[in-house]
Amino acid sequence: MPRRSDPKPSRADQAGDDFQKIAGIGPALAQRLWSAGILTYDDLARRSPAEIAAALADVAGLSAERIASQNWTGQARELAGPAPDTPAPRQHYATFHVEYHLEPGNGAGRTKVHHHQTGDRDAWPGWDEERLLSFLRGRIPLPAAATPAVTAAPGPAPTRATDQPPASVQAGPPSRPSTPAAERPPAWFLGIEELAPTRDGQRSYLRGPGDPNSVRLTMRIDPAGALSHDTFDFSATIAARTFGGRDRSPLGTRHGTIRVGEPVSVEVAGPALPAGRYRLVADVDIYPADHSPEEPPLHSQGISGDLMMVADTPPGSTSAVA
Repeated sequence: MPRRSDPKPSRADQAGDDFQKIAGIGPALAQRLWSAGILTYDDLARRSPAEIAAALADVAGLSAERIASQNWTGQARELAGPAPDTPAPRQHYATFHVEYHLEPGNGAGRTKVHHHQTGDRDAWPGWDEERLLSFLRGRIPLPAAATPAVTAAPGPAPTRATDQPPASVQAGPPSRPSTPAAERPPAWFLGIEELAPTRDGQRSYLRGPGDPNSVRLTMRIDPAGALSHDTFDFSATIAARTFGGRDRSPLGTRHGTIRVGEPVSVEVAGPALPAGRYRLVADVDIYPADHSPEEPPLHSQGISGDLMMVADTPPGSTSAVA
């Protein structure tokens, strides 16, 4: 039964897109979405079930699990239609919290970083600027040329932890020339364009019990400077991580080659997962072209992708709410 305070929208006072075209959304929920600043199909499609549930926290009986099982974001994405050829710029934020804990006497401390949009966290002894920037860049989908340089704040010189590798190659003794290092792509060269669940080649964020899993990863090397080689080898291992947890279910590994400036897509097909919410994650290693098995990677990057929901009942069995 609708609460008395629920507004009763009409076409005359509608503030945004017609969310009642989405199964599971009635006039009261549509008005609540508009009041929460979610005005268009695209606005709704860009939010995770957890974010939508948080925006509608005062609606009794509405949960992220129910929103995911009814696939609100997937329906909104279809209603939004294909993106225009020249989309208008849309400002949004990637929010991080970084802490550096100093020991007494400003001794070597510990670094912690948290990405608020995904909930991803990392921590390590001491200060490692390259590791911190790798964490930030892996969660900011900007082209390499648009990534601003980061300047260290004034203060005591940070101490690097003993278990972290140095950021640069140290020079050899004066009496003998140093060995040239293998060419590494410039920092922030690997952009991730997509890590999403699919069904029949299209994005599909909801799975039923026993449904197999298909995931597509699309990435691009876009260096900030010129390279003497335009092709590299890669290895990508994709898994589903329990939402808010650390348990991972492997979905598959793919190997191949990637040309600089050209996107490459790979798909893995994994087994069915238990009911619950998952975050897609991947570990990508970049190697020299035609590398030998014992060669270390030139670059390694952890990636967080889209959310997916495995329902405990077949999709469509949940009754819509007016």
